[in-house]
Amino acid sequence: MILQICCNLAGSTVFPQLFEALSASGVDQVVFVPEKRQEDIGKNVPRGVQTEYALTVRQLDTIFFFCKAQRSVPEIEKRVNLKNVQLIHAHTLFTDGSIARKLSRKTGIPYMVTLRYSDMEVIWRYMPHLRPMARAILRDAKHVIFLSEAARKTVLEHWLNEQERKKIEKKTEIIPNGIDPAWLDGTPRSGVSSPVRVGFAGKYNARKCPLDALEAVHKAGCVWRACGAGPLEGRLREYLQEGDEMVGRVAGMEAMKAFYANCDVLLVPSKAETFGMVYLEAMSQGVPVLYTRGQGFDGQFPEGEVGFSVPCGDTAAQAEALLKIAEDYKARSRRCVEQAARFAWPLVVEKWKALYGV
Repeated sequence: MILQICCNLAGSTVFPQLFEALSASGVDQVVFVPEKRQEDIGKNVPRGVQTEYALTVRQLDTIFFFCKAQRSVPEIEKRVNLKNVQLIHAHTLFTDGSIARKLSRKTGIPYMVTLRYSDMEVIWRYMPHLRPMARAILRDAKHVIFLSEAARKTVLEHWLNEQERKKIEKKTEIIPNGIDPAWLDGTPRSGVSSPVRVGFAGKYNARKCPLDALEAVHKAGCVWRACGAGPLEGRLREYLQEGDEMVGRVAGMEAMKAFYANCDVLLVPSKAETFGMVYLEAMSQGVPVLYTRGQGFDGQFPEGEVGFSVPCGDTAAQAEALLKIAEDYKARSRRCVEQAARFAWPLVVEKWKALYGV
């Protein structure tokens, strides 16, 4: 049995899909959720999977981080028959990884850890007192998983000394997020509209850089279609031009498919991403993508195959890339549909099963 430790289950769409896909493929598992808020207890329970929520995280744990593991390990021991557990999978480096390492040291059960955006761009960057703990978690893990080559390169080159790098690099793997097969009904586009309709899907915040996207769209002579919400919404509306449209929040797969149906290309020039599901969703509907150079989606495909990488903050370069999208558009749209199918959850799950040894 696999013990999944996942502090972010309540607010995620990815994790329930992953655990359900693993269960459907025959993986015996139990999910432990160290939670901070009572109102999140019982949210997003994956269907058919034993899921144990426990209020073991508190506000002051950002300072006394080790307390999360001290509270969580006894809860796991009470709720899970550890004699049946062959491997622990921590789905974040810091919170889940610290719990997995403490439990592993107590029981001898090996663990693996996946690194995500909050680990790399928030906690590591702004809580330097936790860096020694992060390195210890990486050193002791059986496997270290990244969602992209860009994320692996960042950790190996900037987090570790030479001796640590040699040891940890050997046990790294790249396994991206998957996509619900229900997305994979898109058809290739025959060409672009005039003017080109550039989509943006995500939060209107500084990390997602929607103001840059809008500026690039206007420099390229295109029109903007955006869905989402956030603190920059008011400023974005000040810069809208004729033909631009902001449709607000869009919820649900079918509604998002309808949104992408009215886009020719997706541009989300985020400052930081460990993967970026919106790019994959857009591709599944035949929409080429422009993604941030050096971030999570960069390197998943050869440059130009499904779109182009663009430098964050360089709106002139982003505008130039938008103009290039129209070249060979029909073939690129076809490749988007074909390549998105590689990320269907049943295929991604096989990679996890290989690491789990089941």
